[in-house]
Amino acid sequence: MDTTEPRFRIKGYALSPELFRLGYASGAGPCACATKCCHRGAYIDLGERDRILKHAAAIAPHMDETQSREPADWFEPAELVDRDFVSGKCVGTAVVSGKCALLDKRGYCSLQVMANEAGLHKWAIKPIYCVMFPIEVIDGEIRFNAALQGKQSCCSVQASFDTPLFEACREELVHLIGEDGYAAVAEHYQQSRSQAQT
Repeated sequence: MDTTEPRFRIKGYALSPELFRLGYASGAGPCACATKCCHRGAYIDLGERDRILKHAAAIAPHMDETQSREPADWFEPAELVDRDFVSGKCVGTAVVSGKCALLDKRGYCSLQVMANEAGLHKWAIKPIYCVMFPIEVIDGEIRFNAALQGKQSCCSVQASFDTPLFEACREELVHLIGEDGYAAVAEHYQQSRSQAQT
């Protein structure tokens, strides 16, 4: 990928061209999630950690025997500096029974299960980067995380596609940049396609 190519920018983020140049075949996409990305845990903002801990009593009943219901076991102790997080710091979720402490034996996120059961939005307390994978933000750039490329179909994209990556991850991008931000991204894509065809 040509890193010198100008990036489309929206709401303080740059968008990697791979969001437009890679995608999924018809019927494929990240919605067929196998949750393999969750097994090693995730880095989350300190504010997200605190929000999860605030709801600990409601989350714990939705955990199974492969998980610890003790909130003290859910996160790693070290806080790391990272400017891609709102607070400027992040913390890792702990790995329990070989997977993220918040992931049950079915591969379901206990945060999302609790939110659904409580009548909240499914991502009400789920950390943003957990929501977005295989999209990530690194150094202010929204891009594709290729960690599971070729290993999991839900996280594998190709240069020949029916649905571009940004469209396949519409709901996730809206969660990050809002409906208006996504509309601007879609307009940019259409304009770029029109220019390429002339």
